[in-house]
Amino acid sequence: MELHQLFKIQNIIEGNIRSYTDIKEDHLGEENIFDLRFLALQVKTAEIANLTKCYKYSKVKPHIPQDKLFARFLDSMGFLLSIGNVHEFNIIDLEAINGMEKEDSIIRIFSFIFDDLTALRHSLQHQKDYYTSLSIYIRIFARYLNLAEQLNITFEEIFDYYLRKHHIEEALSS
Repeated sequence: MELHQLFKIQNIIEGNIRSYTDIKEDHLGEENIFDLRFLALQVKTAEIANLTKCYKYSKVKPHIPQDKLFARFLDSMGFLLSIGNVHEFNIIDLEAINGMEKEDSIIRIFSFIFDDLTALRHSLQHQKDYYTSLSIYIRIFARYLNLAEQLNITFEEIFDYYLRKHHIEEALSS
């Protein structure tokens, strides 16, 4: 199981979406697409936080159906992978990610993800320093996997879902 295969699967998924729709990305404008990907990732991440209710200190946390949580997480993962493909961060591997520090607090993980998304967006738009941006992206990816772990979602489950749902197995062998 290799991380680069998830990037490849996401690329295939997006290619399929483009072929089924008549919307051309260049019609929307490069800057709008850039902003759209980041906004979508922020919204999908916020949906996970909303589902967990981790930000409501005055309430007992409800039982969250794992399938609902898993679906929300995968939605956000798709946008994270998409950003990685577009900006050529798809060279990262699990070794780089596993070397990152983990956080036990789900609240802090969400906060750090949002901070890092802002930093990555700024780095890509204004600094245009690939290595700085790549470093931030690795940190975000590590935090997403840390978030998954806190939500009792394994990398293997994410990978298997991508393979099953999108019937991509034969494409990976090419």
